[in-house]
Amino acid sequence: MNIDIPAGVRTFSRAETFQIKTILRKITDTFEKWAYEEIKLPYFEYLDVHKKGLDEEIIGKSFKIVDRNTGDILCLRADFTAQIARYFSSLKKKNLPKRYYYTGSIFRYVQPKGENLWERLQTGIELIGSSRLEADAEVIAVASQSLMEIGIDNFQIDINNTKIFNILREYLKISDKEYREFMGFIKRREIFNLKRFISDKKVEKDILDFIVNIPKFQGGIELIKDLSSKYPFIRDALTELEGIYSILQDYGLSKKVVFDIGEPKEFSYYTGIVFEIFVKEFPKPIGQGGRYDSLISKYNGNVPATGFAFDILNIWDYMKEKALITQQNYKDYFIIDLTPDKKNAYRIGKILREKGYKVGRDIIDRPLKESIKFAFENRYRKVIVIGLDSNEKEIYIYSTEEEFERKNINEFLEKIAPKSAKYT
Repeated sequence: MNIDIPAGVRTFSRAETFQIKTILRKITDTFEKWAYEEIKLPYFEYLDVHKKGLDEEIIGKSFKIVDRNTGDILCLRADFTAQIARYFSSLKKKNLPKRYYYTGSIFRYVQPKGENLWERLQTGIELIGSSRLEADAEVIAVASQSLMEIGIDNFQIDINNTKIFNILREYLKISDKEYREFMGFIKRREIFNLKRFISDKKVEKDILDFIVNIPKFQGGIELIKDLSSKYPFIRDALTELEGIYSILQDYGLSKKVVFDIGEPKEFSYYTGIVFEIFVKEFPKPIGQGGRYDSLISKYNGNVPATGFAFDILNIWDYMKEKALITQQNYKDYFIIDLTPDKKNAYRIGKILREKGYKVGRDIIDRPLKESIKFAFENRYRKVIVIGLDSNEKEIYIYSTEEEFERKNINEFLEKIAPKSAKYT
């Protein structure tokens, strides 16, 4: 019998699942401190609906199935932002601003090699209703605080503005196909191909100079000021970058910012400030986001918005590599009741759970030593044994396989305090 799973998915162990869950809880706690509210979205939506908002490339990578009720083609969620834009567009009453956060999986086909997975776990926020740079800065600040809350401080925020590329596209008057080719050269930092691409086009000297040097433009705020003085045709877009830098200074985040003009982002729906988050000595990005003022209009309405998403598995991989997350999913008590009726086990378990403890019971017949060994191997902190002697009012509490103390049941239950630790 074949019991394998497809090459593009994986299973996470109990310990791995607990670590990922711990990361998510701390991040989403930060989202809620900034007044973002959680939204749950369906796994399936109509393909034709999302063709309005997503790139052909993303649509091509989506997993499609047939709605057995209507015969329409559905797709598994390929992008949260487009899905929230569709949801927001469906609302009759649109009080603004809206602050949403989400957690879940997106599904896109990739060649299943190595760590390439079809299912990617994300959590992120969307701030809908403001076109101000203050909104862009807020989502960057939320991302930054979230990372610091989970112990990641050596992150870098690479910021860009898609308006720069829109200006160039309009100036060069190139087709969609040519534009994709052009952006590919920039993304791969292929200066030779950029020169070749514009060799047969009439381009003014300053614009030509800017285009062939785009892959080199990476640095701090001094770079943006210098570019603004040299290339007035993109000054408005660069002024936005200066503006968001100024706000991030007020947040105390300016030292985290790098401007990378040669790094265009993945989605065509971005319309302004975009950013990507990296950590030092780790090759994969851990988050990305940006402004998408035209996306909602593709569904219904015309409302500005911005947001970002974390790649949770990349964050988890980094935290494991740097020993920033070592938590195990410890349970508190394992109850072994040797008496026939098990009433004390039921009572003790009920009271401990009401006080917030994680409590399991032994429900398999085996020698006592094997049950105690099982408990500690499965990350229980203590073992309670009932009925070890003739005194039904006494229990034995093991802290190791050999060490124990004897206590009166009622005194133990009365004195034990409610558990208060949140992430244990």
